[in-house]
Amino acid sequence: MKKNLKSKSKYELLSKKTNSKGITLIALIITIIVLLILAGVTINLTLGENGIFRTAEMAGKNYIDAQDRELAGLADFENMIDNIIGGTGSSGGTDTPSTNYETLKSVAKPGDYVKYDTGITSVGNNGVVTFRVLYNDDTYGLQIISDKNVEQVTLGGSTWSEGRDGYNNAIATLNQKAEYYATNSQYVLDGRCVGSVPTIGEDGKFNAKNTENVGPVQLQFTTTVEGANNMKDADENYTTDQTAMQATNTWTTGEEYWLASRRVTSYSSYCYFYVRYVHTSGSWSGSSLCLVYSYGDTRSASYEDGLRPCISLKSDIKVVAGDGSSEETAYELGI
Repeated sequence: MKKNLKSKSKYELLSKKTNSKGITLIALIITIIVLLILAGVTINLTLGENGIFRTAEMAGKNYIDAQDRELAGLADFENMIDNIIGGTGSSGGTDTPSTNYETLKSVAKPGDYVKYDTGITSVGNNGVVTFRVLYNDDTYGLQIISDKNVEQVTLGGSTWSEGRDGYNNAIATLNQKAEYYATNSQYVLDGRCVGSVPTIGEDGKFNAKNTENVGPVQLQFTTTVEGANNMKDADENYTTDQTAMQATNTWTTGEEYWLASRRVTSYSSYCYFYVRYVHTSGSWSGSSLCLVYSYGDTRSASYEDGLRPCISLKSDIKVVAGDGSSEETAYELGI
């Protein structure tokens, strides 16, 4: 009886030993399979198309790109602020190229285009009129002239006295009309009509602007007409402006306009008193405001022509936009 129990005991021990070895092998195999699966998953997560390394690489690149865009945006913003504060740019949108010029005097050439704010809202584009640079030197200072007529002016009249006074006072009348467009004190020193004395003094005001040669005109006949021998004489002041304007293609505009200049034509039987004007073709002529005949009769007339002001600007006026090369890119002025 004990022998059988002993034999059974050995069998059971052998069986248990055999079973223990089988479970260990299966567990090992399963473990290896699990490890292989985990390894595959890990490799895919690490090195795959959407893996950790690839994702980290893309994140780094996106960060660098975002940083570059941010720096570029900050640089543009700083430039805009500097331009606004320094008076070399505008906070509003514009098609006109911005510049970094300090003053108009430092860059302007005769013939360049300028947007000039007359301060008179009834003319141009809410007061802004296209002008051209006429002079930029020590003798004449910085002068601009309207590219076209700004208004029409009538000289003379229907009676002898109106015609005579219209002729005698023509230069003063035209200059006073031009001065109306020189009231924008933040830019302007003085104004005159084209054809008058163009030189300026140290203060930027026109020298002898309204100084006129006073008669009597030496008529070639004797007349009893009252005031005929008190007519003011002719002048040639227009020639300085004419030379400068023809050199810059600003003389001929397709419109007729006054020159603040007089002309007298005296013959044996009559004498004409003219105020010069420029024809649409570019040739100059004279409008006879009054006529005296040798036998004492008189004639008078009135004429209407355009006004082109010449403006003397302050030398420290700044350019805030434009390059002056065309009407579309005309210099824009600022303080």
